[in-house]
Amino acid sequence: MFGHAARLPFLALAAGILAIGCVGAEPEDEDGVAAAEDELRRYEDAPFERPEVGVLRRSGSYCTGTLIGPRTVLTAAHCVGFASAIVASSAPPIGTFTIERAAGDAIAIGYHRHRADAGVLNAKFDIAIVQLDAPVPADVATPAVIADAWPNERLTVYGYGRYGAGCKDRDASPAKRKTTVPPSFPWVKATTCPGDSGGPYFQGATNRVVATVKGDGLGLEWVGDAVEHRDWILARRAESERGALVAE
Repeated sequence: MFGHAARLPFLALAAGILAIGCVGAEPEDEDGVAAAEDELRRYEDAPFERPEVGVLRRSGSYCTGTLIGPRTVLTAAHCVGFASAIVASSAPPIGTFTIERAAGDAIAIGYHRHRADAGVLNAKFDIAIVQLDAPVPADVATPAVIADAWPNERLTVYGYGRYGAGCKDRDASPAKRKTTVPPSFPWVKATTCPGDSGGPYFQGATNRVVATVKGDGLGLEWVGDAVEHRDWILARRAESERGALVAE
């Protein structure tokens, strides 16, 4: 199924990926079988699982984001053009974050602030924080938490992107899906597709986020490392929850 922002410019992202350099031979999955790209792109429909995972829309494009505080969303820096922004509250919102509550029922909240300190050469810091204009009600979604260590178990990734062999399949409107990757991640073949960018990699079946979807480069999957940059994320979350996220 699933990295990459849907319809966002790819030049800056490509520069960041190419800066990574060469990688080693393809690793084996935990079953001892070399992981094939299309096999890892197996998916399951998950329309109302993990309500904290929603669609982040901006300027005619969309990504995936995860609620990590009542008014704070974690996503990929390339989803906001590797830039921070604050617009006046009287101006139209930069975009919206939408959570599906049930069939035909969704809640969408606008945002006027986002922060992304990442440059394209910092491959593992493809991370951004979005401050929502209003908190998501507690009965709609429980915010995810940021893991403090990488686990030795399979990770579950959610996204609203394309799916199937070669990312050739798509929905009429974004739909949530999930798949898993082995604990050797991120040293596996690409598992994500356009539209999944910013989506969370959860520790197993928990709500602990260890990384965000970045995309694939050189045939492998790369991520924004939430564990490594946990302190930065938590500091930005605190600002966002105060309604005071700054653009630096």
